[in-house]
Amino acid sequence: MLITSVRVTPIQREKVLAVVTITLSDCFVLRAMRLMQGRSRDYVAMPVRQTSQGGVFEVYHPINREARDVLEQVVTQGYEDKASDRDTDVEMPVRIGSESPDFIITGCRVKTFEEQKLRGFASLVIDDCLAVNGIKIIAGKQRRFVQMPNVRRKSGKFRDLAFPIKPEIRQLIEKTVFGTYEESLGED
Repeated sequence: MLITSVRVTPIQREKVLAVVTITLSDCFVLRAMRLMQGRSRDYVAMPVRQTSQGGVFEVYHPINREARDVLEQVVTQGYEDKASDRDTDVEMPVRIGSESPDFIITGCRVKTFEEQKLRGFASLVIDDCLAVNGIKIIAGKQRRFVQMPNVRRKSGKFRDLAFPIKPEIRQLIEKTVFGTYEESLGED
């Protein structure tokens, strides 16, 4: 898979140096990553959400050291380019995960519920290097659908934090999540 775009927005808020949006294989966006100033080095922090039980989970995160190193490298380079007002950006694309340039789902887990419209939560593994958590399976009036992880803004509107930008990728995600959901119902 490839990182095909990195957008860095420098900010001055306590230890937050920048907010970052990354696009994978020109088809999937990871939003609200933060470049943080640490004691010994800068590091990348992933967006977190709180569960109804009071726990906390990362919305998406690298699942191996190599993927984390690649993310930190492109985010740090993007920040340095932006801070120095250089016209050059991080040279794209950057490989993360396998050699394939395609968006590949290599794993899916579902935890089922039977609470009103919420039928379950799904987690996807993308190209054996990134996990996306907190994907909701919703039973709508006409059909069920997948709701990508999001955050409520001050305006009351929701903003997705990890989401596909191509219809065929949304269909792939739905097919994978619904297939795993149906398998998990059959196991009970």
